[in-house]
Amino acid sequence: MAGSAALARLAAAEGVRELGGDGLEAALAEGSTLVLFTGDPARHREIDDVAVIVPELAKAFAGRFRCAMVDPDRERAAAARFGVVVRPTLVLVHEGAMIGSVARMRSWAEYLEAIGGMLDRIGAPAAAAMEA
Repeated sequence: MAGSAALARLAAAEGVRELGGDGLEAALAEGSTLVLFTGDPARHREIDDVAVIVPELAKAFAGRFRCAMVDPDRERAAAARFGVVVRPTLVLVHEGAMIGSVARMRSWAEYLEAIGGMLDRIGAPAAAAMEA
């Protein structure tokens, strides 16, 4: 996967799956997955910041979703499918359906509120999330 050092660390993190064109639908068909759409790190400077936040979100919402990142060189079709036009964007997918998204870098509290609300909609309560 092309990208920055922060993206390479995220890709190497335990439990983070790299998604490409083949197998994307199958990978997202079961359970809940928080997917990072990165785009080009040279064009979208916030990507590194969001890449650092993703593992922290996984910890905050322990066990409520898996984490994945889409290969920026192969993300065009997946971005179109989920309506992603801004990079970076986090998309919560549950059993193949998009639940919601958070575009660009946000505050920790905004991430907790947005992702917690998405999890509430699918019946995965976010009450155990860490406070800011």
